[in-house]
Amino acid sequence: MEKMLILLAILPVTCFFIAKSNKIKNKWLYTGIAFGLVIAPVSLALIKFTFIPVIGKLLGLIGLLTNLIHGSVGYFGLMTIGVMEPGGTLSFWQLVTINTVNASIWSTYYGIIGYNIDTGQTTIIPETVSAETHKRTVPIEGR
Repeated sequence: MEKMLILLAILPVTCFFIAKSNKIKNKWLYTGIAFGLVIAPVSLALIKFTFIPVIGKLLGLIGLLTNLIHGSVGYFGLMTIGVMEPGGTLSFWQLVTINTVNASIWSTYYGIIGYNIDTGQTTIIPETVSAETHKRTVPIEGR
């Protein structure tokens, strides 16, 4: 099962290269949507690779960190609105429901980021104007 979930990671990469080769205008929008659709189940699958001696521990740590961010949003959202009971064992269909909610949330989020990259509306903080640019220079005449 985990190996099948890891194969989901191919989806955003494939989407990016198809959009790039076909010169699609909103390449990052579609890549962001594809990335948001698969980030929660892929991060959950990466946690399962901790049994591999060296590289598996690193993959498991990456999966743990990304799952803490991307996997918990759907669970806590569904728990807050009363769809799930807190503290119980999750069934297969509950995991499907959680990952569906996560996919809708994160695909929207990363799609917006991709759209901003495509249109050039990045959220880079403008540089602050230094005090030296406001100094008045008095021309010295008569030299």
